Amino acid sequence: MENGIVYVANIETIEEENQLKTRLENMIGVEKVDIDSKVGEIKVLFETPANLNSIEKEVYDSGFRVRY
Repeated sequence: MENGIVYVANIETIEEENQLKTRLENMIGVEKVDIDSKVGEIKVLFETPANLNSIEKEVYDSGFRVRY
């Protein structure tokens, strides 16, 4: 298992946070997702085949801006 952090902008509502959390948790290999929208931080526990790049892409595809 690996831990990763994705920094994200523009999560504005609890509904958006919950939708993104559900979408990430449905990825194969993702075990746990914690989102702190006030800080703009997503903590993810994952294993292969998921990786940080695919998780960041899923965040981006969900309409959120990934900060580096």
